[in-house]
Amino acid sequence: MSRTSQVAAAALFGALVLAAGCGAPPTNPPAIAPTTNDPTADSRAATTAVPTAQVIAVTFADGRSDRAADRIAVPLGEAVELTVTSDVADEVHLHGYDRSALVTAGGSATLSFTADIPGVFEIELEELGEPLARLEVS
Repeated sequence: MSRTSQVAAAALFGALVLAAGCGAPPTNPPAIAPTTNDPTADSRAATTAVPTAQVIAVTFADGRSDRAADRIAVPLGEAVELTVTSDVADEVHLHGYDRSALVTAGGSATLSFTADIPGVFEIELEELGEPLARLEVS
């Protein structure tokens, strides 16, 4: 290899090395939470708090809802888990939010959502047209 070819090869190699190391800022490895075998250690310290949902349970049996007359208050912005247990198969429908889930006879269905629309909304078994409760979001 001639001297000119060696210089050109060295320059190309140097450029490739520089290009490989440039362009992206250095990254730090992810932090690893310390582990311990101490059963009394508080494991919640390394976790992020997740807001808990307001749980609403409704039962439909023998042709009526146990909460049909209820207006269930939920604060605006609250996470909600609405669980309906039914002795008939139908579609649970939350009006206004247009959320629905199928419930089997003898089973239950859960609708999880954020109460982000203010107002009063009917919860019903859609096919039967049976009101289960009303949800009041404010």
